[in-house]
Amino acid sequence: MRIIRHIYKTSTLSEYGKFILAALLLLLIFVNLFFPEYPVQGVERQLLKIQGKHFRFDDHPQVPEFLLSVKKNDGFICMGTSESTPLRDGNYYEFLDQDTSYPNRFSILGGAGWTCGLHMAMLLNHQEEVDSLRLIYFINPVYWRSELKGFRKSYWTRYLNYGTWLNTLNNAKAYPEFEKISSAYRQELNPAEKALYRLEYWVRKLRKPFFRDLRYTLFPEDYDHDLRYFAERKTGPETFDHLGKIDTSYLDTLWNVTHEFMGRTWLNPLQEDEYRDNELRAFIHLCDRLNVNICFILGPVNEIYIQKYHPSYLGSYLDGVDHIREILLEENAVFVDASRLGKIPGTFIDNQHHSSYGAYLIYKMVKQHFYEKGDL
Repeated sequence: MRIIRHIYKTSTLSEYGKFILAALLLLLIFVNLFFPEYPVQGVERQLLKIQGKHFRFDDHPQVPEFLLSVKKNDGFICMGTSESTPLRDGNYYEFLDQDTSYPNRFSILGGAGWTCGLHMAMLLNHQEEVDSLRLIYFINPVYWRSELKGFRKSYWTRYLNYGTWLNTLNNAKAYPEFEKISSAYRQELNPAEKALYRLEYWVRKLRKPFFRDLRYTLFPEDYDHDLRYFAERKTGPETFDHLGKIDTSYLDTLWNVTHEFMGRTWLNPLQEDEYRDNELRAFIHLCDRLNVNICFILGPVNEIYIQKYHPSYLGSYLDGVDHIREILLEENAVFVDASRLGKIPGTFIDNQHHSSYGAYLIYKMVKQHFYEKGDL
């Protein structure tokens, strides 16, 4: 009993705590001195994609590795929101990538709500790597819609940690437009949320030498294993030529949606949105200043579905598309205008996402822009 009482004395527990804290600090110093941050290896092959969490914290060598691999191979990165995620029979960037009539490969960075303002953080944090990089950004006009307009906290916390954002502001001092379009991040988080996200940021930073740098140093083959490469060979366009025909077993051509979506009964109006306008302009300006070669795709809205389901909204959607086009023209941006596809049956799977057939038509338009017109 005396031993137990001695162990659990407050003074003894205090000594144990001091010892453990000192040991952890020494271990941190030792690992940081002898196992420095694992460097970018400079892979030769182009990477297909990387995990979104690497951009969220921007603390992994895969981020510059990804950017440099695309630039080194004269490739493209296709960016966008949810319309740029995988589709049943393939999306436009996959068709571009697998076409054997040219050598270029098309990597992808896409996800719901991953708007161009969020991509500005990546550009600012990797200014050397993105110099002369070639990007394609898909503009989906539905992000000017009433429930998606403005700064969306849920999207920013998903793709950019608050601690990472604070870091990015230091890299953005010469580019105040980024702070203007992202300042709401600080305003919309409450103190508890800020503390939680910063804790997440620092815990990840503190554990990085142990769980990543040390692992890659001891087992360098794991680093290459964690990278996502393209398949060695292209399959050729003949593998998706069937998409030149509409699959009516899957798509309803009268409403321009899938049969499954026919039961949905919701649609929101498109409205003027100064935030989305400023976000797009700021992204164009930043790409220009950082020497990033950016081509936009002005996507369509589902005119057929809107006309049938809520015809009073159609005018605002068409006006919204015209407004975005005017911004691109005013800013002298290079873009492919795919907006006319919204009136072609079979081009959509729901009220806001194009189908693989629509993606096939977009692929044809982008291919013509880059290769048949020679605009490289």
